[in-house]
Amino acid sequence: MVSLQYKGRIHRGKFTARSLRYILSDQAARLFPPLQRRWLLPVDSQPIWDVASGDVALPSVHVDATLPDVHRTLRLVPPTPLQLTDHIYTIEDVVVTGWAGAMMKDGMLLTVRPQHNWVSGLRARPHRLRTLSAGRPWFNLMTPVPARGHIFHWLCNYILPLLSFLESGRAGETPGLLVNANPSPFQERTVAYLKERYGIDAIEALGPDEAARVPRLLADVPVPHNPRGLQSPLGLARLDDLGRFVAGGSERPDDPKRLYISRNDARLRRVLNEHELMPILRSFGFERVVLGKLPIERQVALLRNAEAVVAPHGAGLAHIAWAKPGTKVREFFPDLDARGRRVKNATYNFWLISQLVGHDYGVYLAGPIETKADGFRIDEALFRDVLANATAVAASALVGAPQP
Repeated sequence: MVSLQYKGRIHRGKFTARSLRYILSDQAARLFPPLQRRWLLPVDSQPIWDVASGDVALPSVHVDATLPDVHRTLRLVPPTPLQLTDHIYTIEDVVVTGWAGAMMKDGMLLTVRPQHNWVSGLRARPHRLRTLSAGRPWFNLMTPVPARGHIFHWLCNYILPLLSFLESGRAGETPGLLVNANPSPFQERTVAYLKERYGIDAIEALGPDEAARVPRLLADVPVPHNPRGLQSPLGLARLDDLGRFVAGGSERPDDPKRLYISRNDARLRRVLNEHELMPILRSFGFERVVLGKLPIERQVALLRNAEAVVAPHGAGLAHIAWAKPGTKVREFFPDLDARGRRVKNATYNFWLISQLVGHDYGVYLAGPIETKADGFRIDEALFRDVLANATAVAASALVGAPQP
């Protein structure tokens, strides 16, 4: 029977080409059950916690600081209390697919939040299914293929929760890892760290057309709707060691201490007048860096040695996780446009990371959104004031989150 009940399956109800492909695939799977089995495409779901045989709860740091006014202007509202709990669930006899690490038990998708976005994790394609050893548990480190290179999500959604679990003393036997078959350089370096530090010697890589039947799976599931910048102190305690390993000794004596992270190689949130701001940057001793053009080792090394970091809101700021406590971090957001539209994908996660690591953080509203891709301009006088603030010697003058 054909069903068009997709409320709760499609992210924010957005009808996109990906959503249409999913709807058509789902209808085909319902009409022809052999296709459903061949594609490993579930049409029903159940919450992961309802079928879990074990649960290790890992509470995050509790943040008491007040969210800066700029974030509130952008209509970002934090939960109360500002704390997250990761749950490491144990599930028996699970199938995991290689596209996005989707988990299925008894033919049903295991959902990890209310109104789970099915479209992001499922692909209608034949899967080569293999069975993993039952001699150990396997930790699901599969990330959606398009997000493999995303520093923030890989670090905060996957690596830090696993580090917290391994450091908790509640992991029991050492797990194997389920990982993407074609990892990003950052994934490769972090997995290498896990192997060296924790003696993990079983790694199973799944390609987009593969799936694994796992006798005993460990999966991290956070409390829904809480920001991923919140992390357990157990994982945070490993950040410096992890950063040192990823950098791999690539620090240089002449590395700049003052960095401006450009987004002009990205699609969203470009600073439209960045070229005009370059003389101001140079006058305050800042160097412009495009992190995406550097090896991951150099990206981490630069931030480990930075004293001041200025950047528009974006994924490159995830690297402030490696910066030492006291580093001055200054973040720019575009202001609302004339219709009150706010920037896409805006979060306060970098403020949270700064709170957890101990950075001196400030956030500023620049000019309004000017393009469909959220391009904006930074006023030169504001930019000069922010750089002067970020390079001020007296720490007492930098208390709090300064506003423009």
